[in-house]
Amino acid sequence: MKNLSHQVIDWLEKSNLVNVADIHIETLMLVSKFGQLTTVITKGKRCREEIGNCLINMIIICIMNKVSFSDCLDHSIKIKEENLNDPQYILLKIYNIIGKLSGDIANKDKINKEIWNLLAYLTILAALNNSSLLECLEISFKKIQNKKIIRFNGNILEETHEDYPAALAMMKTTTKKSKKLLGNLNSAVQKSSAKQAGNDN
Repeated sequence: MKNLSHQVIDWLEKSNLVNVADIHIETLMLVSKFGQLTTVITKGKRCREEIGNCLINMIIICIMNKVSFSDCLDHSIKIKEENLNDPQYILLKIYNIIGKLSGDIANKDKINKEIWNLLAYLTILAALNNSSLLECLEISFKKIQNKKIIRFNGNILEETHEDYPAALAMMKTTTKKSKKLLGNLNSAVQKSSAKQAGNDN
């Protein structure tokens, strides 16, 4: 699971899908993904891909909040409750946790506990579908890993979107300017340090 989550993180970063400024948008997207999960469960269908989609959004939120998703996977929580065989009951618990998670993000509080709890309930939900978090994440990631997707001005654009070429060009230009600015800054710092060393001598 950790190896796959690292692959997902690499893909997300290369696609510019991780931007701290978009944390509130990403939180809304997580709510939307869980809404899709609820719809599928209500229809009595298997929900492995939907669980995987939720996991990918959780990974993004973890990165944005500087929380290690791998460490969260290690923090296993044993849930001992009745009704754990009831998907509807699990969904209610999940929505309660998402409410707390949204509040933590809005208040810039730690989100670790909510991520741990979401992983615990999603693990149970996956098991009810004769699956695992690893399989769910694999199914979801395979659907998107070969797609060219970028985040631009808070919007997710696929390669087929009419604004994709212009957005991609602007992103590359911005990246080049940032690298040049950083290079100039480093050069100025080095010259300043050398000059200061000369004065000290």
